[in-house]
Amino acid sequence: MKYLITESQLDKVIFKYLDNLNLYKIEYIGDYYFWGSKESWYINDYVLISASRKRKDCFVVSDLLLEISSFFSLDLESALLIISKWVETKVNFEITYHYSDYKAD
Repeated sequence: MKYLITESQLDKVIFKYLDNLNLYKIEYIGDYYFWGSKESWYINDYVLISASRKRKDCFVVSDLLLEISSFFSLDLESALLIISKWVETKVNFEITYHYSDYKAD
């Protein structure tokens, strides 16, 4: 059986998925950082997402990007765009550039 869903419906599902990750957000001088948990921040674990108000950019670590891309059967650029849109809703500013540390083998 095939289902047709719109882009906005897919965005909503992925937004809900990201919301359910309960990422821990910190703001520091106009920059926002999202960790996997509050404990991750305390033990200096790596940031999953960062966003800069000044540069209007968003960085997504490759582990999270690959997780979203794989789980929702999206290409990496589409997954990165949707994650960036989700971040916009959390930081309340427009993101004009998004990138990742992903390196293809």
